[in-house]
Amino acid sequence: MIKIKRTYSPKALSKTNRDFKSAIANMSVREAYDFYKEHRKKYCYNTAETKHHFRKMNHERCSFCTQFIQDFDDAMTVEHIKTKRDFPQKIFQWSNMLCACSTCNTKRGTRSHYPRKYLDPTKITDIEKYFCYKIDGTIVANNTLSNDDIAKAEYMIDLYKLNRKNLVCNRRKFMTDLMSDDKFYEKLNLMEESSQNIIFLSVFA
Repeated sequence: MIKIKRTYSPKALSKTNRDFKSAIANMSVREAYDFYKEHRKKYCYNTAETKHHFRKMNHERCSFCTQFIQDFDDAMTVEHIKTKRDFPQKIFQWSNMLCACSTCNTKRGTRSHYPRKYLDPTKITDIEKYFCYKIDGTIVANNTLSNDDIAKAEYMIDLYKLNRKNLVCNRRKFMTDLMSDDKFYEKLNLMEESSQNIIFLSVFA
């Protein structure tokens, strides 16, 4: 995970957020979530406007595994930090939304949000410090941090399954390329932020 600079809220999304909150104002959490499911065609968050903002904000990368999302318009999904089921009043709140690849989104599923452990890459400036990359391609918590910070890193690694097979293989290949080519890092450093290999820049922090 790397730091992401959040853009301003999409205009249409802000209006949808206001309209939806007004509609569920007197409902319980369960009623509000059921209302959303029944009216999801009317109240939408993954719109062309939202995708445009995420494309700019994330450089077409997942907020968690930081992989480049190849077919951004179709494959990009919206991850809700506080889940839709538990916090329906925040479904259309821009600060509660992050851009994710479909795999990271699916791996988390509907698991609840624990605010004391969750690392929001749009709010933590030095988020890279929480993680270390090993030569075998795995990502682990930085054991030089406090026990609380180690627990946060481990929570995020588990929540989004950041040691799934394809990610580990890609990181391991990167390490191999790096060690076999003295100029590999120089070339990497010249790549644009949309490059697939941007995930590994934090290795050098």
